[in-house]
Amino acid sequence: MPYIAVYKQLPFERDSYLKSFMRLIMRPSTMIHGLMFSASVHAVKPAAVYNGGFNTTNNIALRIGNGGAGQSGLIEALANAFIKGSVKNGSDPFEIAWYKSDTTQSINYLKDDTVDIGITYAPAAEQIAIKNGIAKSPAWYTFRDHFLLVGPPSNPANLSETQDIQTQFSNLYTTAETGNTDPPVRFLSRYDKSATNIKESQLWIEIGQVPWATAYSTWYHQYIAYPIQALTAAILLDEYTITDRGTYLSIPTELQSKTVIYKAASDDAEDPLLNPAHILIGVGAMNEEMADRFAQWAISDEGREVITGFKKNGQQLYTAAPANKSAQLRGVE
Repeated sequence: MPYIAVYKQLPFERDSYLKSFMRLIMRPSTMIHGLMFSASVHAVKPAAVYNGGFNTTNNIALRIGNGGAGQSGLIEALANAFIKGSVKNGSDPFEIAWYKSDTTQSINYLKDDTVDIGITYAPAAEQIAIKNGIAKSPAWYTFRDHFLLVGPPSNPANLSETQDIQTQFSNLYTTAETGNTDPPVRFLSRYDKSATNIKESQLWIEIGQVPWATAYSTWYHQYIAYPIQALTAAILLDEYTITDRGTYLSIPTELQSKTVIYKAASDDAEDPLLNPAHILIGVGAMNEEMADRFAQWAISDEGREVITGFKKNGQQLYTAAPANKSAQLRGVE
């Protein structure tokens, strides 16, 4: 069944979130066969600009590209703390701009000098960016986000939290393909080359499946959107999806109550759902000295304190990178 038909049949049309969601996806300029696409623009503008509380300045000295941590507010917290600390140490006030971008976009923004720093989540892509002369060596391990497998409380795939993630994905595929559950099993993929999409694709491949390779799937929903928007859509459509803890804790509690976490990452380096964030500094950084200082500050005790102290509703969103270890991304020199 086409997804527009699915949208129209949702049982909670009166929900204010769904109404906003429906208005957005039904715009002709953003809707193509049930997928959302951003309008192309020639000049990329920052999603937000932070000044540390110094309202007299309009000097953007550093540009950061990132997706989920920008939407959650961590980039704002880091930017404002770094500005305040710099001014306290004798610097003139300045601004930091955040550009909303997933990992692939962040690296592309480094390449075309749109941003000075990319905070990214894909070690292999980071290695290639350094080897190709897009980013400086090293990449700096800064904080840890954590992937989650979430889904509807009705749990038509009959997932158990005691299962490993590969078994859960296998069950998702089998029940979705069988198609005899009520409600049906559906899975939302961001399908946008983000770190979340890359992780989800890896998990499917690990169980020997590539659901995006079929011409049309009734259950594999390819939905191109940023983290909060994608998670909101999955919840409102009763779909399973891969998201991250920072994004989950950034949506309203009313939405959180409509989904269940079936698997969550730990801080174990071998956990397949761990989502490590690294700072990449562009070779063509507008202010290389400032970018270097920000990276060193972010992995210092001061930066770590901002990361671990960043909370919503009393819950910590991220953990700092391992202490007393090299902050460099191993294998990238």
